[in-house]
Amino acid sequence: MHVKTFLTARGALSSREKPLLMGILNLTPDSFYIGSRVSADGAVSRALKMEADGADLLDVGACSTRPGGDIADEETELCRLKEALPAILSAVKVPVSVDTFRPAVAAFALEMGAAVINDVSGVFQPEMASLVRASGAGYIVMHAGPSGSKTADVVDYPNGVAADVQAFFDRMLDRLLSAGLDLRRICLDPGFGFAKTDAQNLALLRALPDLDTHGAALLVALSRKRFIGAMSDGLAADGRLPGTLSADLFAAASGADILRVHDVKEHSALFSGFTRG
Repeated sequence: MHVKTFLTARGALSSREKPLLMGILNLTPDSFYIGSRVSADGAVSRALKMEADGADLLDVGACSTRPGGDIADEETELCRLKEALPAILSAVKVPVSVDTFRPAVAAFALEMGAAVINDVSGVFQPEMASLVRASGAGYIVMHAGPSGSKTADVVDYPNGVAADVQAFFDRMLDRLLSAGLDLRRICLDPGFGFAKTDAQNLALLRALPDLDTHGAALLVALSRKRFIGAMSDGLAADGRLPGTLSADLFAAASGADILRVHDVKEHSALFSGFTRG
């Protein structure tokens, strides 16, 4: 039986016999998938729809980190969050995660009541770890290539991409636990699409069943990413839903505890009768 716990002080989450669904809500004009973009004015209605469609938690981002894109400055990211996050938190009942790699932005989000910080920096940040530990929030940390590169550059992994991800998991867990974080509040993300070629992403997907999180939760974010298109005759992001559903079904069967998705309703239907066995 596969039951792994991912808890937060502000919203209890528990991975059951099927994965939790994390709905993506981007307060950005430049996220790679146009369908995920929403203005501050439309954020609450989008959040409520995702909740109604079956989202177990929401992930709100105010700074696009798409590989090769321009990174918004901290002031812009904070401004976008201030316009929408308080209203989202007041409107929905499910826990809300904030996707940021900046401690100052995380501090604001946690003060407002965010239950999870989703950090894609790819490096250990003592200040971020301290903030999360003090708040009791959940903490998601992502592999982003050597030294947290987060770039579209081709990266060579001498021992293979899966081995590099496993080493990152081992190293990051050791540092987070040493910093006083509770294992049940930690979630690891292999970082599909970040500093990885299409072939490396596919190799990592195949290796998912063998990745060891040492008891921490595992988040997989495949939704509509470029390598899904590469496996589907080069389809653009708006045509990648079938490929995403197939890949996410494999990820769930391989042990993913949380799936970060754009299309909550379709994923909820897909997993309505799913059990890992």
